[in-house]
Parts: sequence; C-alpha cells; structure tokens
Amino acid sequence: MITEAYVQQSSFTIVLYLVLLSFVMTIEQVELVQLYDSNMYLIGGDRTVLVDTGMGFQVDETIVHIKRMLNGRKLDIVILTHRHYDHVGGANAIVKEFGSVVYVGKDDSQPLRDGDRASTLGAEFGGELEKMDVNDLNEGDVIDIGAHRLRVIATPGHTVGSISLFDEVTGALFTGDTVFIGGVGKWTLPTSSMEALIASLRKLNELKINGLYPGHGPYVPKGGNEHIVNGLKMMGVKI
Repeated sequence: MITEAYVQQSSFTIVLYLVLLSFVMTIEQVELVQLYDSNMYLIGGDRTVLVDTGMGFQVDETIVHIKRMLNGRKLDIVILTHRHYDHVGGANAIVKEFGSVVYVGKDDSQPLRDGDRASTLGAEFGGELEKMDVNDLNEGDVIDIGAHRLRVIATPGHTVGSISLFDEVTGALFTGDTVFIGGVGKWTLPTSSMEALIASLRKLNELKINGLYPGHGPYVPKGGNEHIVNGLKMMGVKI
C-alpha cells in the first residue's frame, strides 16, 4: 500500500537526485565559430572552468554558446594552455562578460601581461592583443572544482610555458598544442623546442590517461595513451 509518507520520501529522493545531477562532472566542447580557433572545453563541477578561448574574432557568438552551456551558472575560471593567439585572443572579452579569473603557465604569462603580438603569434593571425590580467600556474598546482581535480603539468616544447591539465578524477588530459589525435605541436616557433616536446610527451605517457582533449581537431573519451605513443613515434622516438 502506498502511503503519503512514501510519496513524500520518493519526491524528496527525486529532488535530491536532480540537485546532485546538476553538480555531476561534465566535460563539453564549446562549438567553434572560427576556422582556426583552438578547441575550447567547458568543465563543470561545483565551479566551472573554461580551457582556452579561441582567437576571439567572433567572440560574441562564442559567448552565446558558453552562456547556453552554463545554463545560468557562473564561469569561474579560464585556463589558457599556452600563449598563442588562437588560444588566448578571446580571453579579455570572455573575462569582461563573465568576470572569470584567468590562469596560464608561469613561463607564458609575461607576454600576455605585456600584450606581446610577436611571441604570441598575434601578428601572424592578424589580431590585436590587449594586455591581460593573468595568474601564474606552476607544475603540480591543482584546480579543485569538486567533480574534477585538474593537476597542472608543465609540458614545454610547443611554447616554453605550455601546460597540460590532468584530471585526477576522470583521467582526462587536456593537452593544448602539445599533442593531438594523429599529431604533435610545432616545435619551430618562437620559444619552441623539439627536445623539450619529446621530454613532455614522455612525461605525459607516464600517466594513465582516459580521454585526450587536444587544442585542435577531434578528442577521444578513452585510450589517450595510444595517441601520446603515436606522437612520440612521429618524432622518431623508439617505444
């Protein structure tokens, strides 16, 4: 026999489930609106993180997509995987809209504070780079947002200050332009280094990686180490 108390308890359980569901861990890719934009990933927990911001040439459209994905929540943190314009050009406009705090690897932070168009490749992409208010990230720093714990891994090579983010909860790895599905980042640009990139790939391959979320191209939800190994082989490293 169904009692009133049972109905009330069931209703409470459903409400509690819906509340918990709103805090469940999520990793979503923001829809790209510009051909050469970087990938942008929205990571949700009890706070929300955006990884990279694209060039910002059509940032109003990007902001619309982000608002839709946030569904009323705040965008608390923006993390930039490295200094290049196709990853950072939209940051100032996004921060102005959402009031987020911005972080970047410590060895790539000063060019962003200076608005340096040369080493950020802003001139090559045809964009202006206003000075940014950014905070340094160091090897081993952890951004804990409840459902995800993003550990900072210094992965120089593509730039001297490139970082990757390893989620200690899900095993997801956000690599910026260090490694892609079927490729690796360029090592012939200002502050790049082939030797450093190889060392960074070796370092990443020591992790137990599930999803691999690179700065360009497709991502994979599992089997990330396979693509790190492929990257090392492309660079002539025997595995």
